[in-house]
Amino acid sequence: MNTAINELLDEAAEVGRVRTDCPDCRSNNTFSAMYLPASMVVIYNCFDASCEIKGSKRIGLQKHQLKTGLFTTSPDTPAVIRQEVLNEKFDAVVWSDEAIDYLRKVQCFDLYSQGHIDVRYDAKQERVVFLVKELNGNRTVNAVGRTMKPDGKPKWYKYAKTSADFVLGLGKTAVIVEDIPSACVVSKLAGIVGISMCGTVLSETLYRYLIQKSYNKILICLDKDAALKSMQICDILKTKVNDVGVLFPEVDLKNMDAEQLEDFIYQHG
Repeated sequence: MNTAINELLDEAAEVGRVRTDCPDCRSNNTFSAMYLPASMVVIYNCFDASCEIKGSKRIGLQKHQLKTGLFTTSPDTPAVIRQEVLNEKFDAVVWSDEAIDYLRKVQCFDLYSQGHIDVRYDAKQERVVFLVKELNGNRTVNAVGRTMKPDGKPKWYKYAKTSADFVLGLGKTAVIVEDIPSACVVSKLAGIVGISMCGTVLSETLYRYLIQKSYNKILICLDKDAALKSMQICDILKTKVNDVGVLFPEVDLKNMDAEQLEDFIYQHG
């Protein structure tokens, strides 16, 4: 293996994936290398039909992978947010017509009205706020707010500096998504548990929770622009979970009607 390819493989181990010109055949943007942390190897190949460059190289676990990109560490027992603090900081969501309209739009109003989710309103920041319970309990450990301003930044805001892993539903199949409304939507399906990472980062806390819960199947369903992250998370979970798959939605789950959602999750999953 030539030195240039070795350097690209080392780079892929650091950043996750590299796509560039092939060092061997010199074809433009045909060389690809991707690090698989669970297997601790970098796989690589050139997409030019005339080039025979392909293979894998054992790299080892990269320490930075536990700090950035895939995992974020958080306390095993996040601080519980007291009810009086919640009542002081947030208003009832019914005080905002815009917030109620948003809940209806993302198909979460029924879950709110039935008491399955706790949603508040932050009048100061103009955010619909979803309260996050501890994974194995009912105490509030975080809150995640979605801006109602058309150009509001950030779009989603975490009120506590810990992970905000959100779980809803009953079943033996877990569907992991990015945002809380999407987790709420999929949790309405029979036998499905919706899990939101509140982003594309698998927290250490959620990782331990998933391998302890003994789900029959876990499906990773992030936005299509996070396809690489989906594959990396799948690769990590496969070392501990027998049946893990990846779904690639073309349409936002929150914009699917019940029939579309059932077809997508059950048939593709």
